[in-house]
Amino acid sequence: MPNKHVIILKNDAVGDLVHSLEAIYNIINDTEVDKITIYLSKLSKKFKFLFDNSKINVKVLNYNLSLFEKIHLFFFILFNNIFKIYILAPKKFYYYLPVFFFKTKFYAICVDNIKGYKRPSPFLRKFLYKYVINDRSKEFKREPISKIQSDLTMGKNVKNIEIKISADLSDKLKKYLPNNYIYFHAKRKILKELDWNIDDLKQLFKEFLKYSNTVVLTKDIEIDENTKIFKENFNSFDFKSLKFINKSEKIIFFDNIDGKDLYNVILNSKQVIAFHGMMTNVGSINKQKVLDLFHCKIRNWNDYRNYRNSFYEFKPKYNGYDFTIPSKNINKTIKKIRYSLKK
Repeated sequence: MPNKHVIILKNDAVGDLVHSLEAIYNIINDTEVDKITIYLSKLSKKFKFLFDNSKINVKVLNYNLSLFEKIHLFFFILFNNIFKIYILAPKKFYYYLPVFFFKTKFYAICVDNIKGYKRPSPFLRKFLYKYVINDRSKEFKREPISKIQSDLTMGKNVKNIEIKISADLSDKLKKYLPNNYIYFHAKRKILKELDWNIDDLKQLFKEFLKYSNTVVLTKDIEIDENTKIFKENFNSFDFKSLKFINKSEKIIFFDNIDGKDLYNVILNSKQVIAFHGMMTNVGSINKQKVLDLFHCKIRNWNDYRNYRNSFYEFKPKYNGYDFTIPSKNINKTIKKIRYSLKK
C-alpha cells in the first residue's frame, strides 16, 4: 500500500502526552509509515514540538469530544485511506470505530479495573487488531504506562532510538532565565490540602538556596490568589504582559508561561521539585534530575491501593528520579527533601 497513513488518537493532558512519547516515536520511526495525523487536546497542543517531524500533521480536539468532533473524526477516517489507528487516549468513543472500519488495523490501550470493569468491553476488543491492557485491578507492582504503550507500538519495522528533545530559547527567556537554579511548581489545590502558606514556601525556598543560586517558581495557569502573593514577594516576569517586577530576591516567579518556554525552564534547571503531575513528567523526558512530591490523602484501603497503583503506573525509571511524600509540617518535608538535594 503506497503512502501508508496512520492516525494517533492522543487528546489528553500534557502529562499523559509525555508518557506516550516513546510510543509516538516508535510510530514515527516505523519505516512502514509515510504519513501520521496525530490528534492532540487543546491542553497539550503547545507541546507538539516534542515530536516535530515531517511525517506528522497535528489536529486538535477537546479533551472530551463534542458530537461535532466525533462526526468529523468519523468522516475523516471514512474519506482517507487509513492504514493503522493507534488509540493511546482510552476514550470510550474510539473503541466503537473498529466496528465500522474493519479494514483498518486498530492498536489500542485497554483498561481493566476492580469489580470487573473493562474498557472497552470484551466484545469490542474482538475488533481490535492488537491491544495491551493497563490492568489497574492488580494489587502488586506493574509496568508503567509508558512501557505498556511502547510495547503496543513496537514492531519489526521500528527503529528504536533514545529520546532527547531540545527547543530553542525565546528572547524573553534568554533575558530572565537565571543560571544554577532549582525549579519549583506550585499547585494551588495541593498547597491548600497541605495548608502551606507563603511563609512555608519561603522557608522551603531558603533550603533550596543552600544548593543553588536561585529558585524559579511557576504555578497553574489560571489567575488565583497566589498570582498576587507571588508577585508581591518575589521577582516576577509575566510572559503575556512582558512586565518584570524586581524585588531584589533570589527567587523569580514566571507567570503565564507555557509551551517551549516552560519546557526550557524545566530542561535547564539544576533540579525539578514539584508535586506529582505534568512538571515531573516533563522533567523526565530528558532524564532530568527530579524530586517528585507525591501527595497522598489516604483514608482507607481503596485510597492506598489507588495511590500505589497510580505511583507504579506513572513512575519514570531512571537514576535521576526521586520521590517523597510531603507532610503538612513544612519542617518535616524539608528534612525529607534534604536527602535528595544532597545527592
